[in-house]
Amino acid sequence: MKNKVLIVDSNSVLAMRLKVLFELLGGEVEHIHYRMLSQVEDLEHYDAIAIANGIPTTFLDLLLKLRNHEKLILLAPKPDHAQQLALFSQFNKALPNGIVVYPFFSNKEITNLLERVFEIGSESRLVLPTVLLIDHSLVRLAELANSLSGAQLNVYTAATSYEGIAQAEHQSIDLLIAAYEPDDKSALELFEQLKVLNHSTRCLLYTEKADQIDMLEAIRVGVDDILISPFEDGDLLKALHKLWQTELLQRHNQELVERLQDTVDALIERDSLLRVIYKHTPDSIVLFNRDGSIIEGNDACKELFGCTQEQMQLSSIFELFDEESVDNLKQKMKGLKGRRNFDCELLLTRNEIEIPLMGTFNEIDHHGELAFSVILKNVAHLKKKQQVLEEAKEVLEAEVQARTAQLQKAKEAAEAANISKSEFLANMSHELRTPMHSILSFARFGLDKLNADAIPVDKLKKYLSRIETSGERLLLLLNNLLDLSKLDAGRFPFKPNNHDLCHIVKTSIDDVSGSALAKHIKFKFMANNERFFVYCDQEQINQVIRNLLGNAIKFSPKGGDVLIELTMQQDKVIIEICDQGVGIPDNELSQIFSKFVQSSTTNSGAGGTGLGLAICKEFVLLHKGCIYATNNEGPGVTMHIELPMNKK
Repeated sequence: MKNKVLIVDSNSVLAMRLKVLFELLGGEVEHIHYRMLSQVEDLEHYDAIAIANGIPTTFLDLLLKLRNHEKLILLAPKPDHAQQLALFSQFNKALPNGIVVYPFFSNKEITNLLERVFEIGSESRLVLPTVLLIDHSLVRLAELANSLSGAQLNVYTAATSYEGIAQAEHQSIDLLIAAYEPDDKSALELFEQLKVLNHSTRCLLYTEKADQIDMLEAIRVGVDDILISPFEDGDLLKALHKLWQTELLQRHNQELVERLQDTVDALIERDSLLRVIYKHTPDSIVLFNRDGSIIEGNDACKELFGCTQEQMQLSSIFELFDEESVDNLKQKMKGLKGRRNFDCELLLTRNEIEIPLMGTFNEIDHHGELAFSVILKNVAHLKKKQQVLEEAKEVLEAEVQARTAQLQKAKEAAEAANISKSEFLANMSHELRTPMHSILSFARFGLDKLNADAIPVDKLKKYLSRIETSGERLLLLLNNLLDLSKLDAGRFPFKPNNHDLCHIVKTSIDDVSGSALAKHIKFKFMANNERFFVYCDQEQINQVIRNLLGNAIKFSPKGGDVLIELTMQQDKVIIEICDQGVGIPDNELSQIFSKFVQSSTTNSGAGGTGLGLAICKEFVLLHKGCIYATNNEGPGVTMHIELPMNKK
């Protein structure tokens, strides 16, 4: 039964030597890296366990369960490595039962040590030879057979060579013990025949006189030993044991030679495969000492660094990269602290071209010396992708910020619209309630008067007139709402044609002259041309001017003046309506044309719903024009309307 061996390694050459020697001794070896230690379910399952140096102390807790293991081996570092020795001493103190193996031990010394660890043969079944005993004397044959059988040997007997060969044809014979008679060479002939059947068969002859045996002939045939009769049973057993131990040792040596050859062949094949992989891998691999001197590099290094293998071995790895990369590399090499590997970004400059590299470094044992291996990967394409991703990230962040600003603006607009809508609903309820209340009140007054004995006609006329006025006001309000809803839905009728703008303005002035007369307000109309033809919808423009004039009358003081000026600039016509009212705060000039919005100066005193200017703006936009307001230097506001002169 093979001994099960576990080697917990840290990329150590000594551990690889131990693995080969264990296998040569017939051990079944499981070789793992220390990071896989937590995956081992039962450490007691192994007959022997070897722990390499260089394992971080963080794994010591997992190994403390081996304190009482009978076959524990600790692989020590080289004596001149103080840092590694200090780390190893912690394991040696924690596991005092471990047998220490040093790198300077020879393979023979390690093998002898492992044999003692394994205690080879102490618990194994004793292998005894199968004996064929030949003697013409049946009495002596029976005595010797009885003596050998008493030693637990499997003995076959024969009185003649013919009988002996018949026995050997049915049973493999390990040892021939035969009596040698003078002038009788049948024992030697039998031995030669047995060797044909089993080439490892050995021979022991006994005779009464040594000179009766032709020694040269016996040596030629291969006789191993000769006893002189008479001899004691113990002498025979000693000679037999010596002869058989020699055979067992020879067999064992032969097995070792065959196993060694198989191991060497496997190692050669594995080494050849690793060398092929190492030589032809597309990634550059460099082995270098702690001081940076390069040991060797694979073929990919020649292309990366642009130098031969000889030139590379005369260089230091610290000379290949830029100063910042080298400083970073040296710092990581100093800060290993029990770790055996690390990654480091490096920058190689070749032919004025910067090549970014990612190096994966491993600490290794190179012929007993501490060294490093590094696999260099060209990450230029990854850097480029990273740059593209970062640029895309910046663009995305800018878009997100812009979108966020838009959403914030939309949110603020929605909140403002909601506030305006609330104010509008409050005004609307007031505006609707006032005329409706007036209509209902005067209708009740009229009904009361009709039930009286004498019907006062004058009062009924007054009540009906008030009802008519309130109804007209209510109708105007409803018409404004209807117009606004049609404009929002894009269903408002638009019938443009060529019209004289002067005529439209004069018509609008006539429409509101009654209200102006009531407040003693005078209109002053000025135009630098007699006729201004504009492609427009006459009804809509008339309504816009009428609304603006109505507002001017509403907010101007009694006896004031309203100036209407019509001018032409290049390809557009400008209408300006200037009043002498209360004015509008500068921060509200751009908001008064929004739906449901009124100026704070007009909202408090003059009433209204805030729909008139919004409707005016929509009508002007239908004509691809613009409308805005400015405060005068004196009292009042000037409304500006700009319409394009385009004709159909």
